[in-house]
Amino acid sequence: MTFPIRRAGSVALAFAAALAMSTAFVPARAEDGRVITVQSDLQKRADALLQGIGEGGGKVKYGAVEPGATKDGLVIKDVEITSPDSKTVKIERIEVRDFDWERPKEPQRMDLSVKRLVIPAEALEKDVADLGLTSLTINADFAYALDEAKKTFEIIGVALDIVELGELKIKLKLAGVVLGDIKSAIGGEKSEKPGDNGAMKALAQIAIVGASITFKDKSLVERMIRADAKKKNISEAEAKKKMLDELAEQKAKAEDDAMREVIDLATKFLTKPGEIELLANPAAPANIMAAFMAMMGSPATVKQMLGLTLAVR
Repeated sequence: MTFPIRRAGSVALAFAAALAMSTAFVPARAEDGRVITVQSDLQKRADALLQGIGEGGGKVKYGAVEPGATKDGLVIKDVEITSPDSKTVKIERIEVRDFDWERPKEPQRMDLSVKRLVIPAEALEKDVADLGLTSLTINADFAYALDEAKKTFEIIGVALDIVELGELKIKLKLAGVVLGDIKSAIGGEKSEKPGDNGAMKALAQIAIVGASITFKDKSLVERMIRADAKKKNISEAEAKKKMLDELAEQKAKAEDDAMREVIDLATKFLTKPGEIELLANPAAPANIMAAFMAMMGSPATVKQMLGLTLAVR
């Protein structure tokens, strides 16, 4: 099977997001309402999911297709994505645990994994190749749920493990989410009134209930220092010292304690890379637009509004 795609260098998270917007197959049903899980139906589901990656003249092919562990599950093995310029990435396994098959064009829930997405050297972006990588291996889990009745959107868990660099985990819960307004925002709905468009309307009503972002370094910081040293033709020790000196200068110019705290933690992470975690736990749902506006003013205001805590371990 072959289908159009956008580009071979898409990472697993983008891949998962593309699947969420895909045009999927609504499975045939028996007279008693049971899903008919014959092989042809599984293959139609696989075809539809992979077709949703995008358009651009490339191709996707895959090997075996198997039933998943759940009634809505699906396993696709040995996926190969080739871009129009003949750059290829391979995925060992895609496992769909849950999917809103009743609304495949606008799924309100999805839970899937991408195992061993391997991007070879020739398909890497220059900025990534400059980090000294000859290939990139990515594993990802992506799960979300949209509840139109409650107007909530929850990223139950995104885990993006870039084996050679580090691991990123995200959780997020939003309130005031109206699917129609989001569609308008994505579609770029316009209005004659300045600032009165779909995107502004969506931001004005959406609030953050809670969030967490965690990054665990494996070699990203070390590679960035090494790449900077090579670019400036200096030693890695000198490159790292320059970065720390720049942070110290920024701290000296900082106007409030919140910014100084952030710079201190950045210094700690750069000095001894480990795990950095950002948590948002507002006392009440915090409007996204108000948070953006506050961000342009005082970091301390944003910290208080969102109940932000930042830790480095």
